[in-house]
Amino acid sequence: MCSGIAIFDILAGGSPAPARRAPTSKGGCTAMKKILRPILCGGVLAALLCTPSLAAEQGDFSLLVNGEPVTFTDAAPVLKDGRSFLPAVTTFQALGFAQEDIVWDGETQTVTASKDGAAISLTVGDSAVTWTGPSWSQTSEDGTSGSAGGSGGIAYLDTAPYIDPATNRTYIPVGLVADILGCRVAWDGETSTVIIDDVDAILAENTETYELMDQYLDYARKYSQGNYQVEGSYLLTSAPGEMESGVEIIHTVGGDYSLISSQTAMQLDLGVSIGGTIMGAPISPTDMDLDLRADLDTGMLYLYFQSEDLEQLMNNNVQVNGETIEFQIPDQWYSLDMKAVYDEAYGPGFYEELIALSAVSQEAAFAQTLEELLKSDTLTLTSTATTSDYLEALNQLLGDSHFQKSGSTYTSTLEQDGVTILFHLYTSGSQVNGYGLEMTTADPEAQMTMSMEMKGDDMSLLLEMAGMTMEMDGAYRPSSAAPETEPPAGATVVDLWELLTTPVSEL
Repeated sequence: MCSGIAIFDILAGGSPAPARRAPTSKGGCTAMKKILRPILCGGVLAALLCTPSLAAEQGDFSLLVNGEPVTFTDAAPVLKDGRSFLPAVTTFQALGFAQEDIVWDGETQTVTASKDGAAISLTVGDSAVTWTGPSWSQTSEDGTSGSAGGSGGIAYLDTAPYIDPATNRTYIPVGLVADILGCRVAWDGETSTVIIDDVDAILAENTETYELMDQYLDYARKYSQGNYQVEGSYLLTSAPGEMESGVEIIHTVGGDYSLISSQTAMQLDLGVSIGGTIMGAPISPTDMDLDLRADLDTGMLYLYFQSEDLEQLMNNNVQVNGETIEFQIPDQWYSLDMKAVYDEAYGPGFYEELIALSAVSQEAAFAQTLEELLKSDTLTLTSTATTSDYLEALNQLLGDSHFQKSGSTYTSTLEQDGVTILFHLYTSGSQVNGYGLEMTTADPEAQMTMSMEMKGDDMSLLLEMAGMTMEMDGAYRPSSAAPETEPPAGATVVDLWELLTTPVSEL
């Protein structure tokens, strides 16, 4: 049921909060104890990055630039008005400007830093930031706004540079300035650390190649170019448990599914049968039918379900004052605006960024896709997971130099913090014709093994966790039918989010 089958989508998915918001989690090590969510949502790498970078603890906060701690020799970092400030010279040097290219004009109280044919100027008491030279793009981070052109532009911060009377140093907001310069910026509240990453500079030092991943993308793209139908089955089985009477019971949920997918849409017909066994004897199943339709461009998702078995079950058991109450599942669709949900959780524009990343992966070489990923807000920056950390982990799993060949199979291995990931690429000649992903964790609080494989047009999945096993298979075939993205004409549609958040007394 995972259309597109791209391992890149699994690794780069949309779960983590973007850098524009202060991270509230304790980093990857805590996330490892909740391993299921990273698998489902794509945050595997964030969960693996558990080796801390030790930033210098001086002043009100620490600073990491491109994964390296910055030491302050004669000036302390200051938190003022909710922003992180550093002396101007320290700020620009940390961002790669040479000391001789940082000029102070005492008459206008303006500091100007120049690099690579461009210059940026800030004035004490003035929230305007002036840029001259090559064009730049304003990223619209919280607290900034502006415009730019081919020869420069101006941005306005929500706080202005100031002179510290105790040291007579000019302090500027380091995070906002770095953001204007095109760096990724984040605040880690757990460690009081400002993280600044110049992704272009980091990638300029990257010598890894990705020829195998380019071949993999060529293979994966065919499943999102045009319409494909996926048909298969699934089964979730609980581990045997005992009732108070000592009777053993096993619960199961399973059924068949049919999925029609394209690059930007999907239609899923899902059969659900809830059953199991008691002391080895089968439980009478409760069957349901679900219909799911989604338009990824708009972010709209629609759900419909019916179950005669559930209606009968409820009609036999719901009584008020001794009378059985007739229960009927409403004949209506439920809508959910996923774009609004993502943007509410992670900030405006987050959903569009996910869609844009997916579009890039459909056309670009893997190196460009990787660059867009590292520059996006879909990977959370913390003091334990910087851009350099993400790149290192991605290279270990996806870089050419880390694959070992055995016959026609290439395998890479990533081992960190008790988690082992094996990534297999199956080839024929110079073409990839399948992949496999194995993941195991030894964490006693979240023991898990997962094996997922795609060979040719056939997919299989096995997931084993404490108390649960999931099996799934599917076969991809080209389809002449396009997925339906909306309910049938005339259908009743109810906003699911509004329904879930409305008090029962108001329904």
